[in-house]
Amino acid sequence: MRLQPINRVLVVEDSMIIALDTEETLLQLGIPDVAVAGTVAGALECIIGAMPHFALLDYNLGDETSEPVAAELARNGVPFYFVTGYGDAVGRLTDSKAMGVLQKPFSPNDLARVLAEAGGNAAG
Repeated sequence: MRLQPINRVLVVEDSMIIALDTEETLLQLGIPDVAVAGTVAGALECIIGAMPHFALLDYNLGDETSEPVAAELARNGVPFYFVTGYGDAVGRLTDSKAMGVLQKPFSPNDLARVLAEAGGNAAG
């Protein structure tokens, strides 16, 4: 169980429509600070700028995967979920340090659930 509320969430997603929708939903769920990145480099910059309390990582980012971001979050004790639209990747991702895998498409209730599992303060 987390000792602090989740006030800062990092969303790593290469589809801008999904990223913006996820950001909006997190804001509606009571998360005051949501950072969005579409690449590994962008995500690592966000982490350096302000360590998130929780993260949602789209596993497949086009020509790269979010594994380097996951490794950095794990080193810093930040809980995260992988997000994927590829069912066959789910088994492989569950072997990581991720709290779990969120299958696309996901609903606001799904986001509220994963925040609650991470010890967050989602108001959904």
